[in-house]
Amino acid sequence: MSERAMTLDMPGADLPGAADPTITDVIPAALAAIDPTLPGASAKAARALGIEAGAGQILLILVDGFGYELMMDHLGHTPTLRSVRTDIRSIHTIVPSTTSAAITAFGTGARPGATNMVGFSVVYGDGLMNLLAMEGGPAPAQWQPVPTYFERLGAQGVDCAVVSPARFAGSGLTGAALRGARHVPADTLEQRVSAALRELRAGTPVVYLYWSEIDHSGHSHGVASDAWIGQVEQFDAGLSTLLRGLPGGVRTVLTADHGMINVERDSIVDVAATPALREGVRIVAGETRAAHVHAQEGCASEVEARWREALGESAWIVSRSQMPALIGEGSGASIIGDLLVLSRGRGGVVDSRTQSASAIAMPGIHGSVTSTEMRIPVVTLS
Repeated sequence: MSERAMTLDMPGADLPGAADPTITDVIPAALAAIDPTLPGASAKAARALGIEAGAGQILLILVDGFGYELMMDHLGHTPTLRSVRTDIRSIHTIVPSTTSAAITAFGTGARPGATNMVGFSVVYGDGLMNLLAMEGGPAPAQWQPVPTYFERLGAQGVDCAVVSPARFAGSGLTGAALRGARHVPADTLEQRVSAALRELRAGTPVVYLYWSEIDHSGHSHGVASDAWIGQVEQFDAGLSTLLRGLPGGVRTVLTADHGMINVERDSIVDVAATPALREGVRIVAGETRAAHVHAQEGCASEVEARWREALGESAWIVSRSQMPALIGEGSGASIIGDLLVLSRGRGGVVDSRTQSASAIAMPGIHGSVTSTEMRIPVVTLS
C-alpha cells in the first residue's frame, strides 16, 4: 500500500494513518485476487481488505455517496447488505471527500495532489471549471496525467469494461479516472446489472459498475429522506439480482467514494455577504464543505488570518504549504489556491457570486474530513 504522511494537527478530523488502507488500495487488492503479477496488483492490499485470491474475474461496484456510516445505519432497508454486515470493512477515502477526487484516486491509485482532481470545481482561466465535466477545459489526460489502472492493464492485453450511463462516456471524470477501459452504456439499474452480467459471462476479466443515484438523491433531498431511502432500497434489490446471476469464479468487491451529511442552513456562510471573508479574495472554488480560496495578489497572509478569525472552530483551514500532507505531493495544491477550508459540524462555506442558488441550497453535502464523509465501506460479495 502507498505511503501516506498525514501529520497535520487537525483535532476531530478522521484521517487515515500511514499504514491504513484507503480507496486507492481497492483495485490493487481486487486485481491480486486474479493474478498478483498484474499491473497494479497488491497482495498486501488484498490481505488488508480481506480479499482472497483464486478468482478468475473481478467485478468492482462503486456506489457514489453511500459511505460506511450511512450503510451501517440503514441496513434495515438493505437485506442483501445486511446479510454480509459482519464482513463490511471501514476504510478511508481521500481528501477532499468528493466524487472527482475520490473516483480518480480509485482509478489511478494516486492522491489528488498528483492527479489535479482536487474538488468539484477549480479555477480555470478567469472562471471556474467543473471537474466532473471539464467542459471548455483541457483534455482529461492533459489535466490528469497519472495512468489509470485500466490503461496499465490494457497495455498488458487485459480487457476491462466500465458499465455506466451513456452520458458519462465522454465526461471529464471518465477520461480522467477510467480511461483505458471499454465503456458499456447502461442507464437504469436493471440495464447496468444486465450489462455487467453479459460482460462477465463473455469472459471480461475486469468489470466496473458505477451507481450514482444514491448520491444524487442525497444532494437533492437529503440523507435519510424518503427519496434517498427509496434509492438505497432499489440499489440493494438490484444488487441481489446481480449476485444471483453471477457466473462462477467472479470475485465481487463493493465500495463507495465518500459519505454525505445533511447541512444546516443557519451554518452556511456566504463569502459574498461576509466582508471579513470577502476582502482580499479573488475567487472561491471547490465546494461547500471543501472550499478553495484564491487570494488577491499579495493578500494571502491577511486573508488567512481573517478567515481563521471569522470561522474559528467551524472549519479546519489548511494553508498551501500544508496541503501536500492531506492531498499528496504534486501540482494539486497550486490548483486549490491559498487555502483549503474544510467545514466542521454541519456547516459550509459558499460564494453566491460564483455558485448557483440550487447548489447552495443542496441539503446533502460532502467534501470534508468528518468520519461520516471520510469513511467508506469495502465488502467482498462473491
